[in-house]
Amino acid sequence: MKVQHLFPANDPLIASHVAMLDVHASNLIPPTSTPSLLSSPDIIHIHGCWQYKEVRLAMIAHRRGARIVFTPHGGLEPWIIKERRLSEKLAKTLLWQRKLAECSYVIIAQGSIEAEALKELAWNPRIETIRNAVITNSITPEAMAQQTKEVYRKVMDSNTLELMSDDTRQLLVVLLKAGITGDRRWTANAQPPSIPEDEWRRLLIYADHENVRTVIDRGLRTLELHAPYIETAHVKSYLPTDYQLPKPTAHDILSLVGEISHRALTLRHLVELDRLLRHPDVNDERINDALDERHQLKYYRRLLQLLTEQTALDEGFLTTEPLDDKQTQRMRNLLKKHLKI
Repeated sequence: MKVQHLFPANDPLIASHVAMLDVHASNLIPPTSTPSLLSSPDIIHIHGCWQYKEVRLAMIAHRRGARIVFTPHGGLEPWIIKERRLSEKLAKTLLWQRKLAECSYVIIAQGSIEAEALKELAWNPRIETIRNAVITNSITPEAMAQQTKEVYRKVMDSNTLELMSDDTRQLLVVLLKAGITGDRRWTANAQPPSIPEDEWRRLLIYADHENVRTVIDRGLRTLELHAPYIETAHVKSYLPTDYQLPKPTAHDILSLVGEISHRALTLRHLVELDRLLRHPDVNDERINDALDERHQLKYYRRLLQLLTEQTALDEGFLTTEPLDDKQTQRMRNLLKKHLKI
């Protein structure tokens, strides 16, 4: 995990805070005195407010895929914002300052009063409180650094699909197919790639958030693969404010397609649809005609396209021709963004 700090060079208190994190970070954090971006940081931790140069660099890193952690150091207290209203540039400055807060995975407050002020602003619902060892003896530098590292870990354990390598995504498909079928012969032509431990962590956390962990575990047993032991139910992550654990309620193909069409498109729903389509009693013509009468046949065909990609459903189980069009791409994007903050 590569973390880079961006902070104003003219603020000695913030510089001391960053130095404490650096010293007690067990080599997790690279040197922070660099005035430009490091090569592909995982996290940009920006300190302080009202410094456009730091915000600009953070936004560049964000566009490149880095995740932002923001510590205002009291810079968004109501009295400071009120004082800055006297400035002609406040509106523009407040705009990009707000954009930074909204783009951040989390904002770190340094006390309960600051946390409440940040909640009142309502720029970002994800607020953590970590006291600052530079200005209080109520926390040690070691404890402050450890709590900050835990926030970084939580950030990197969120929306892990976005961070997965292509090999890990390929392995996810193979494991889902093996877990659904319970028979390794269905994956005989799909050689599972070897991936490092951090990629296993991403895959298993994603499976837990999408409620397909039991399917993945069955796939591991079926293929006789050994993943690192990770109790994903205890892993802390940031989830979308409207997140609900996917739990399909329909138990037949027609009902499930209807359920999915009402904005319930998740990986778990596709897994359930795959299972139903593999049942020997499926009547292709009856299914297609019923969906056509409900004006859902084209939507269903798009789902079939996604199944060929996400669970590697074989051609013999397709009741009709899959459809890949602009709406299918929109549905792919919904799947990708299901856990996006």
